[in-house]
Amino acid sequence: MRTVSPARFAKMAWECRKRGGASRLTDLRVVRSFITKLDVAEDADTSRQLRYTITTDAVDRMQDVISADGWDLKSYLQNPVVLWGHDHDLVIGKAIDISRAGNGLDATVQFQPSDMPIVGSWADYAFRSGVTGFIRATSVGFRPLEWDFTEDEERDGDSWFPGIDFKRQELTEFSVVSVPANPEALLAPTATAPDAGGKSLENPGTQPVPTSIAVAHAHLRATRARRFALPA
Repeated sequence: MRTVSPARFAKMAWECRKRGGASRLTDLRVVRSFITKLDVAEDADTSRQLRYTITTDAVDRMQDVISADGWDLKSYLQNPVVLWGHDHDLVIGKAIDISRAGNGLDATVQFQPSDMPIVGSWADYAFRSGVTGFIRATSVGFRPLEWDFTEDEERDGDSWFPGIDFKRQELTEFSVVSVPANPEALLAPTATAPDAGGKSLENPGTQPVPTSIAVAHAHLRATRARRFALPA
C-alpha cells in the first residue's frame, strides 16, 4: 500500500476525476498530522500512559475534512500499534483505548518499557517528550473508503482544486511525530554511545543505556538487508 500526503492524494484524485476513473486510488494510505490535545495524568510516570486527541474534523490547511463519524476501526483494533514517525520498525506503544470524543478520536497510549530491545529508547523519548510538552503532535494513517471534492466555495484549496471531504476511512495506524508539517518525513534524534560519555535518549546524562540508538539503527539496517532476525 502506497503512502501519500493529503496534498498528493488531492492531486491524484483530481487527475482521476478528469480521466473518469478512480481505480488508482483504491490502494493508497493517506497520512495527516495534528498538533493534538494531550492529557497527562498524575500517575503518568508510573503508568507510562498518555491520552491524545489523534484526529478531528476541523478543516486543515489543504481545506480537507475527515468525518469524525466515518472512522472504521475494526482492523486497527486487531493490532492497535502506535509508531514513531510512521516507521513500522519502531512500535513505541499500543492504543489501549480509542474512542469517539467530541469532533474526533481520542486514544490512550501505553508506551513500551524503556528496557525493551531496539525500541525502548524511542518509546521513552516519545513518552518523556509528551510529559514535558516538547512533542505533542500525532499523525494518522488511513485508507480512504468514501470521499468527494467539497462543494463549499470557501474551501477552494489552492485554487487548482477544491478541498476533499473524507466521508469514510479506515484507520491503519497512528504515530507520534516531531514535525507535523511534513507527514512523510521522519525527524530522527541522534544519540551517542554510553562509553563515549555522551547523553542518550534513555536517560539524558545520568544513567548509561545498554543499547544506544546508533546500535539500534545498525541492527535495523542489518535485519532489513538480510531479511532475518538478529539473535538476542
